[in-house]
Amino acid sequence: MANPKKCANATCTCLAPEKKKYCSDHCEAIGNRMEIICLCGHADCGVTALQSSDKPRSEANLSGGPATRF
Repeated sequence: MANPKKCANATCTCLAPEKKKYCSDHCEAIGNRMEIICLCGHADCGVTALQSSDKPRSEANLSGGPATRF
């Protein structure tokens, strides 16, 4: 990829594929709506947000399981 760009989903930390605006169907489907943590399904996405929270790592849910929806 000559010019990698971030996914257009504001919460997502992934890079979008060349000539695409979003990294996944999930991110494209939510459009301009906002998520607390991106649920695109890529292994490293969303973990960054959890690791940078004010909670110590031992309290963060880094199990890799599905995120809890409220």
